[in-house]
Amino acid sequence: MLAAVQAQPVEMARVEAAHGRVLRQPVHADRDFPPFARVMMDGYALRAADLHLSRRFHIAGSAPAGKPRAVLPQEVAACLEVMTGAPLPIGVDVIVPVEETTRVGGMVRVSDEFEAVPDRFIHHAGRDAKDGDLLLKAGIRLGSREIGVAASCGAAVLEVSRLPRIVVIPTGDELVAVDAVPEPHQIRQSNGHAIRAALGREGYSAELAVPLGDDARIDELRDILETNDWLVFTGAISKGARDFLPGLLAQLGCACLFHGVAQRPGKPAGFWLGPQGQAIMALPGNPVSALTGLHAFVLPALAVASGLPQPTPRRVIPASPLNALPDMTLHLPVCLDETGRVHAAPTGNSGDFIGLLRSDGFATLPPRGAIQAAFPFTPWR
Repeated sequence: MLAAVQAQPVEMARVEAAHGRVLRQPVHADRDFPPFARVMMDGYALRAADLHLSRRFHIAGSAPAGKPRAVLPQEVAACLEVMTGAPLPIGVDVIVPVEETTRVGGMVRVSDEFEAVPDRFIHHAGRDAKDGDLLLKAGIRLGSREIGVAASCGAAVLEVSRLPRIVVIPTGDELVAVDAVPEPHQIRQSNGHAIRAALGREGYSAELAVPLGDDARIDELRDILETNDWLVFTGAISKGARDFLPGLLAQLGCACLFHGVAQRPGKPAGFWLGPQGQAIMALPGNPVSALTGLHAFVLPALAVASGLPQPTPRRVIPASPLNALPDMTLHLPVCLDETGRVHAAPTGNSGDFIGLLRSDGFATLPPRGAIQAAFPFTPWR
């Protein structure tokens, strides 16, 4: 899947609309950061030499933020009132916080306990970054920190990966809407909502299609295929008489990369490429299998297609031995304790989606026989 999925094309986005998108260009500092020596505390700016002569200072003026750099007069025991973020006045080498002073009219007295420390409460120009430094690499997801840095550099418009058009398609005659009252033989459609929510938490917007019945026609599927980049199905993928999906995909000219995985849950999972390179993931209909497959296959492949590096799962150490399977991979639901170790929290079966509430994610265990101290851990989205 990682080798086959098409990279999303690049588009331009305003910085205020780029949160959660994948950056496809480097961002460099367009000036020194900070661009000027900054005062880091509200208080008074003065000379250290004067502080050795007197603790009483005449307030000769002020230096607020947003104003040009002020100049401290040459007279002995003169100071300037300064505000956080103001340019450091010329001739100043000490900032005394307001908490260390007592003011009376136009005079201020510095506490006897205050000791001048060089550069304390002064943020010198260029300390954080120099003009031209690389600050943001291409291939990162833009969060609050990255957006703040880009904005500070004047990067008003950014090259980002276009968001893929994703549709989630549940299948099955037994499915009814969430707000319907199901008959005894029916169930409310939940897989699509769960998958769409997980995609949303990863920054992807997905459409939820009306469930396909077991008598789905090729025309229904063709329309969905032609208008989306990614299709995520649940159900109709196993080997039963009414598992129609592999046959319809073949009729539509889709190429099967795999169908069936040596894993539990979710053994029937399969992946196809559409005629125009559409990514088609078919997950089993059982809720635990569907949600596990989304995390194990779809989210990592979507990340790579969006321009991110291949995700490296966190590794966790079990608090007690975990029981693997003899001939296939096991994605075992686990919960984390306060030490960061995991405990098995298996569901009753692959249909027990309520049992997932007891877990924080799943650990991936290789077939029995492989000796490992730590296992890949995937948190639920």
